[in-house]
Amino acid sequence: MPQPIAHLEQFEASPSRGLTLPDGRNAFIVRVHGRVSAFVNRCPHQRVPLNLPDGAFLDAGGELIQCGMHGALFLPESGECVFGPCQGRFLEPVAISIDAEGNVYLASK
Repeated sequence: MPQPIAHLEQFEASPSRGLTLPDGRNAFIVRVHGRVSAFVNRCPHQRVPLNLPDGAFLDAGGELIQCGMHGALFLPESGECVFGPCQGRFLEPVAISIDAEGNVYLASK
């Protein structure tokens, strides 16, 4: 049985969380307005990690994903860049599933 990569309770204190995927890629999960999304932790502009210096992935308002290097802003539901040097480009999504107990898993391929 696959191991969960996170649990929904973890997002009550902090709405974003970085993690390392089984294939070694760095990724992150965000929860905004109850919706949970996951992406590879790499800005499409210069391919640098997105997280802010404090490890967070969301802007101060908690509504958009923010690149800590350039300030680019991304929609958490799609990963589309809506402001900044990579406007119109997308973050690489990571497919996830959530079971009835709130465990977050990598989705089966």
